[in-house]
Amino acid sequence: MESPSASFDREDSEARTDAHSRLLLETLVASTPVGLAVVDLEQRFVQVNDALAEINGVPRAAHLGRKVQEIVPEMWPTLRPQYQRIMDGGAAQTVEVRGVTAKELGVERHFLVSYYPVRTGAGVLLGIGVIVVEVTEQRRAHDALVASEQRYRSLVEAMAQPVWTTNARGEVLEPAPRWMAFTGQTHTEHLGLGWLAGIHPDDRKRVVRGWVESLRTKKSYRGEFRLRFHAGGYRDVVGRAVPVFGDKGTIREWVATAEDITERKQAEAQAENERARLRAVLTSAPASIAILSGERQVFTLVNPLYKSLSGGADLMGLSIKDFDSERAVEYSRLLDKAYTEGEPFVEKEVPVTLNLEGDGMKATRQFDVAYQPLRDVKGHVDSVLSFAIDVTERVEARRKLEEWAASLSTQQQWLEAVLDRTPVAMILVEPWTGRILFANQAARQMAGGEIPGGLSEETYSQGSHRFTDEAGRELRMDEIPGIRAVKGIPVHGEAVVWHTPTGHYSLLVEAAPLPAQHGHPDTVLLALQDVTELRKTQAQLQHAVSLRDEFLTVASHELKTPLTPLQLRLQSLVRDAQAEQTLEALREHVVKTAETISGQIRKMTTLINDLLEVTQLTGPSAPLQLEDVDLADVVRTVVERFQPQAAKAGCEFIVEAPPGIVGRWDRHRLEQVASSLVSNALKYGAGHPVTLRVERHRGRARLSVRDEGIGIAPGSLQAIFEKFTRAVSTRHYGGLGLGLFITRQIVEAHHGTLRVDSQPGQGATFIVELLVR
Repeated sequence: MESPSASFDREDSEARTDAHSRLLLETLVASTPVGLAVVDLEQRFVQVNDALAEINGVPRAAHLGRKVQEIVPEMWPTLRPQYQRIMDGGAAQTVEVRGVTAKELGVERHFLVSYYPVRTGAGVLLGIGVIVVEVTEQRRAHDALVASEQRYRSLVEAMAQPVWTTNARGEVLEPAPRWMAFTGQTHTEHLGLGWLAGIHPDDRKRVVRGWVESLRTKKSYRGEFRLRFHAGGYRDVVGRAVPVFGDKGTIREWVATAEDITERKQAEAQAENERARLRAVLTSAPASIAILSGERQVFTLVNPLYKSLSGGADLMGLSIKDFDSERAVEYSRLLDKAYTEGEPFVEKEVPVTLNLEGDGMKATRQFDVAYQPLRDVKGHVDSVLSFAIDVTERVEARRKLEEWAASLSTQQQWLEAVLDRTPVAMILVEPWTGRILFANQAARQMAGGEIPGGLSEETYSQGSHRFTDEAGRELRMDEIPGIRAVKGIPVHGEAVVWHTPTGHYSLLVEAAPLPAQHGHPDTVLLALQDVTELRKTQAQLQHAVSLRDEFLTVASHELKTPLTPLQLRLQSLVRDAQAEQTLEALREHVVKTAETISGQIRKMTTLINDLLEVTQLTGPSAPLQLEDVDLADVVRTVVERFQPQAAKAGCEFIVEAPPGIVGRWDRHRLEQVASSLVSNALKYGAGHPVTLRVERHRGRARLSVRDEGIGIAPGSLQAIFEKFTRAVSTRHYGGLGLGLFITRQIVEAHHGTLRVDSQPGQGATFIVELLVR
């Protein structure tokens, strides 16, 4: 491509045959990757190439004979002044326009359009040449990540020409007025297969063969042939037939049309006029164009831009093989590839260092270069068209955009990584729509995965994700902090409970709007601070305070209870001592009073010991005094000790404790366990038998104590083992609510378990299981 350019050599051009020159120019127009067209003085298309047809989104054939206004109606107000200026004698000019074509309805596109007058040798204006290069991509470089635009194609199945219908066998059964008007056939002549007689005899056999094949395959038919004309002679037409299928997939009928292309063929026959127009197009195109012919790759056409980019040298008649630069060798290789393979191809963004206009200043530019093989009348490749467009600005814009996008992507990834690891749940939401843009790990864990559907009303009206206040009341949509935030309502430190498939979370919600920046739209930031554990701790503290207050009340009452009768007994004793009684009566009264006082003191001692026991068990645990202990001996010892209390409570002991179940246990502690369970059984099962059973169960020692008393409510089965917790009213049953707590602590210190089975009104069974030797 390091080659100067020259204009057309008139003597060389005249030496070509008309047919060869016409084919060459037609091929140049058809294969040129920019839009080319020529319109007459009424702005009707008389020539257009496939590239422009593709830009306009209208088939090339549909352009011919139609006005520019009809092809691009939405752009016509912009284009009209340019055409008028040329018709008023204006010179060639290149302008940038934008608008919508049928190729992409509703999508604005940008084009670089050159307008130039097409004149005869005598200077008479024949029409206007148009060169169109789409530059939409350069204009959209800042949005290079947007999905590529959709392309639409429209296919015209039938033209407003002779139309007729046939049955599934290709027979005309109903009159076709437009067919008869065009061909001059009578009603009788064209019925059945008579319509085939209107086709030129030399074309009829070929048409019938193609028509029969379409009937067999049920596929549309298309063919070019000569059709009789009512005014005499034949007209060139393109016949099309489309099958119409019934409900069961069978052909109901065929709809056929014949498009008259006679004028189009005549227009295509105007070779000399077209050569002049094409020459003007090639020399005025805003692209670097050259044609190199033969295996020697000799320059036979160089347009002005190619010449300018090549330093202004005259290359006409020279061979690229005569240049020994590295770039010339590579250029020659690519030309040879197109020449030998006969297939066009494009080299994208080729860097080329240019010495512009020979001023010694060199610059590297980027080009998209198309190599298009050109064929002679026999179909053999004899030349290659080189077509180069400068895309430097587009490449630089894309690179800057990519660098900017990469930088933003890195920053965004860093920020998202920081936010994702933040222990506070963070959610970025699109304003008004509620669409989730980002949710960090803490938020996803709360939601049980991705947050479904965003913050939309539908998401929170189903049940898997819902909000309540801290009292458990279901929140309305307009009360949910997140939904209020996306609507622009301020949210600051609002407390809610979020119910999700993974559980429910007590939250403090903060919301703040984030303005659009760095290409990101407006966003709402939601911060969900999980205070579930704090709320639980608060509840536990409140419960502990409540238990403490209740315990102090009960303890005060229980400690006072033995003091009152003690004081009364002492006062009674004092009165008896002051009275004139016999010594024997006074002695008897003192003994009874002492027994009563001893009982009250034992009760008070028990309460104080329970308090001391709790203190020891909740502090550093005292070591167990382990020894070989027979569990049956422990049970029998405790039962013997509680016989007086059992008799007083009206209870009978039933003991099933065979000897031999031995373990390494603390005997004193196990006696405490048995005593606590027996004491409870006598207290809550008064008047009923108490059963104690010792046995082996699944390799462990089991002690069960059953009473037939009031039983325990289901909601209290676990709570009764906690400190200061009671399942009954203190007005009917005394105690500090510590016995079962102490019992469980002792059992667990032995690596055992304690549980209870009970139903209200059906008694209770406490079961202790311990490891055996």
